[in-house]
Amino acid sequence: MKAQNDQISIQSINDREFTVSSINGIPFTIVLENSNNDGQYQLGSNGRLTFKVEDLIGKRSTLRIVLQEKIFLSLEDKLVAQYQADVKWIESKLQITEGEFKIFPSRPIFTEAGLEKLKGKVFEYATSDKKEDYFNQWIEKVNYSYGAVGYFNEIFDASNGEDNAQRHNFLPINIYEELHK
Repeated sequence: MKAQNDQISIQSINDREFTVSSINGIPFTIVLENSNNDGQYQLGSNGRLTFKVEDLIGKRSTLRIVLQEKIFLSLEDKLVAQYQADVKWIESKLQITEGEFKIFPSRPIFTEAGLEKLKGKVFEYATSDKKEDYFNQWIEKVNYSYGAVGYFNEIFDASNGEDNAQRHNFLPINIYEELHK
C-alpha cells in the first residue's frame, strides 16, 4: 500500500513497518502523534524514515509534516544566492554598468507585474542576437528563482497554519487509513 500528498509518500514495507519519504527532496520534520512513539523526526532531503506498525494506536495515530524555519531560511538563502549569481551573469553578458545594476532587486521577491517590468528593463540591453540569447537564458533562471521563492514561502506559511493552496499537505494524515487504502 502507498499513500501520499504533494510533499511526502507513506509506503508499507510489510505488516510490521512503513516508511515516510520526501517526494521532492525537501527536508521536513515528521510529527508522529497519538502513537506509542510520539515525537518529531527529521526527514532528510533524500532519505526516508521507517516506523513500526506496532507503535500505532489502532486507527488514531497520525503524522503531519512541518517545514522548520531554519530549513526554510536555508533554502531561501540558497535561492537568493543563485538569483544574485544569475544577476551578475546577465549583467556581464549584457554589459549592464554598475549604476544601472540598481534595476535588479537584491532578492527575487516581487510581484508578477514587477517581474515583467524587470524583464522589460533588462531586455533593453539585448542589442544583438547573441545578447538576446543570453537574455532568454536569464529569463528561465529568473522565472525559476521567482517561482521557487514564492513556492517555499507558500509551503512555509502553510506549514505554520496559513490557509493557502499548500495547506492540505500539512494537515494530519491518519496513518491507518492511508496504509489501508
